[in-house]
Amino acid sequence: MLLLEFGLPHMPRATAHTPLAVTPAGSPASVAINALPVVTLTPVSVESGAAAVIPVGSKADEPSHAEAPASLLSEVSTMDLMMPIAEPDLDIASRHSLWAQIGKSSGIDPLLLYSVALVESKALLPSGKIAPTPWLFRVNDHLVRGDRHHVQLEMAAATQFGSAVQDVGIMQVYYPMHRDAVRDPLTLLNPRTNITVAAKILRAGMHQTHDRVLGVGYYHSHTPRLARDYGTAVLTVYRRLKGVYRPGADAQVADR
Repeated sequence: MLLLEFGLPHMPRATAHTPLAVTPAGSPASVAINALPVVTLTPVSVESGAAAVIPVGSKADEPSHAEAPASLLSEVSTMDLMMPIAEPDLDIASRHSLWAQIGKSSGIDPLLLYSVALVESKALLPSGKIAPTPWLFRVNDHLVRGDRHHVQLEMAAATQFGSAVQDVGIMQVYYPMHRDAVRDPLTLLNPRTNITVAAKILRAGMHQTHDRVLGVGYYHSHTPRLARDYGTAVLTVYRRLKGVYRPGADAQVADR
C-alpha cells in the first residue's frame, strides 16, 4: 500500500505567461509528501459518482493562440462527446492501459505520467480507491468535478457562454496555452487526448534541462522554485509507485 498526499496548485509555465503567486502550505518543503493516503493499484471506475478531488490552483489568462488545424489531435464535436463512450483503461497495473500505450509512444515511463496525474487530479472514489480522475476542469478559477456526464454538460455550457476554461481533465492540461493542440476544451476531457497532450508537454520540459527534478517541474511552471517543488512532489510519488510496480521491459523512460 502506498501513502500519498499532495495539494500543489497547478501553475502556468512561466516562460509562456506570468505565474500566479502560490500560498505555501507550511514551509517550501511542504510539497515533499509526508502523510500520504493509500493508493490501490486496481482498476478504477471513472463512471463513479462525484469524487472528492484535491483542488488545483488557477492560472493566469493567456492570449489566444491561432488554431492550427493540422496539429489537432481530435476532431470530436461537442455532440460526439455527449454520446456514450467506451470506458478508458486507466488501471496503472494493466499492460494495455492508456498509461502504457501513451508512455510507450511518447518515450515516457507510464508510472511517471501516472504520478503527474495523481498530483493533478487525485480523487477519492466512492469505492474508497484513490486514483486520478478525468472528470474535472477549472473555469473562471472555479473547479468543476463529478461524474462524466455532469462534467461534460458543465463544460459544454461553459464553452457555449464563452467562459474562461483553464485546467482540463486527468492531467489538468492548461487549455489557454495548448489550444492549438485541440479543437475545443471538450476534447481534452477525453482521457486519451488529455494524456497524449500532457505527455508532449512533460517530454518538452524534460528536454530543456539535465536536471530531472526541474525537467518534470516544468510541466507545472518555469519559475525555478515552483518547478523544483513540483518536480520533487511528482518524483516522490513516482519512487513510491516504483516500489510496488515495475513497468514492462518495453517501457522507455525519458530522463531529459
